[in-house]
Amino acid sequence: MNQGSEKNRKKVELGTMWDGVREHLGNLLNEVTFQQWISPVVPLSATDLELRLGVTDEFFLEWLQNSFGELIKQAVKSTLGKDIEIVYETGHQIPEDAIEQQQTKNSNTEKTKSAKKSPSKIKNGNVSDRLTFSNYVVGPENEFAVAAATSILKSDGPTHANPLFIYGGTGLGKTHILQAVANEAKRKNPESVVEYVSCEEFLNLYIDSMLTKKHAKFRNRFRKADYLLIDDIHFIAKKPGLQEEFFNTFNKLHGEDKKIVLTSDRRPSEINHLEERLVSRFDSGLTVDIQPPGIETRLAVLRKKQEAQLIKFDDEILFFIANNIRSNVRRLEGALARLITHVSIKGGTLSADDAERILGPMIEDELTTPITIEKIQKRIADHFDLRVSDLTGSKRPRNIAIPRMMAMYFSRRMTNKSLPEIGDSFSRTHATVLHAVSEMDKRKSKDPEIRRTLSILERKLENAPTNA
Repeated sequence: MNQGSEKNRKKVELGTMWDGVREHLGNLLNEVTFQQWISPVVPLSATDLELRLGVTDEFFLEWLQNSFGELIKQAVKSTLGKDIEIVYETGHQIPEDAIEQQQTKNSNTEKTKSAKKSPSKIKNGNVSDRLTFSNYVVGPENEFAVAAATSILKSDGPTHANPLFIYGGTGLGKTHILQAVANEAKRKNPESVVEYVSCEEFLNLYIDSMLTKKHAKFRNRFRKADYLLIDDIHFIAKKPGLQEEFFNTFNKLHGEDKKIVLTSDRRPSEINHLEERLVSRFDSGLTVDIQPPGIETRLAVLRKKQEAQLIKFDDEILFFIANNIRSNVRRLEGALARLITHVSIKGGTLSADDAERILGPMIEDELTTPITIEKIQKRIADHFDLRVSDLTGSKRPRNIAIPRMMAMYFSRRMTNKSLPEIGDSFSRTHATVLHAVSEMDKRKSKDPEIRRTLSILERKLENAPTNA
């Protein structure tokens, strides 16, 4: 084989390998994020020890490494079956013909999607017109959040529920409420400007506006909204530039009595690295939480979800699902879908024993949900009648300092998080965490009261239900 053929063979291998990496990342990232950060990366060369990638400039390189560096490493390892070093070079961009091919591909994909989809009720393509208040199951755990969301739609002027801040764990229906607000706002007034985005999309649009020097267009888009709806606003933490932009957008819209609805996995005061001025803005309206569904709500969700299905289960099966899948609505829907799929393939009827066998892995997951730092913080805050924000805040009186050290101690003992990660969760340094662990070890050997309290807390944490 001559040298030219060998060179071409290596190019094919590099292209095939990078296609595999892109496919892996495409399954992990949404389309907007993928197009923003992965598509512009140029594969330059690859050996058994090193993959060299090209990017446009230092600004892009810093964001790519900080936000997606680990994901890219994992994708490369998954594709090649081994770890290799990844080296980045600036000053590269995708050739024009490759860009045109990608744009043509994207255009054709969008046309295909548009042909299959019915016209959306609102201009944002990321809002599903299936997510409405009429098909949202309301129970004691979420009724206040739903009432607050519907009240914000009834008022055209100032309201105490503006901004509305809804927080709760994963899979509890926060996104459904947010998109229901979007759909109802457009149904009520088709001329209203409704902007619904995830915080990740908001960040990507912000960065893109900086790179393309179209920041004024980005700013005008969101500051003209009648309804600004942002999902997972906690991702704004640690991004001072984005926080500054959102602060100014918030002030303009709020000053004009435009409606702002935000969701998060925690209350504003518990979002680490969120500027105090934003915390105060978020708390100035109405903050409501959504709790994990109780047994009655879980049953109601299952009955509602199977209405649209050809295959129906009796209450014995539904009760079995509801009694064993307790953590969130998303997992309930997944369990129901698994049983429906099984019956549609195998045929026949389904017994409770069949359901237990089919759902065995999901039920086991429910029983073995790992302990997280967030769960430790909440459990210890509840035990000492404190707020989680007390544990993560700057106050240092004894009634807070001791519980905080205990929370750090258990975070180190019961999770696989590193010292810096634990410190970050408490707005502290890793050295502070190390000191807290050492201090608790000393005190429990000398102080019977501390030893007894740690023992009680350990049992509570080990025996806590999955939704605690």
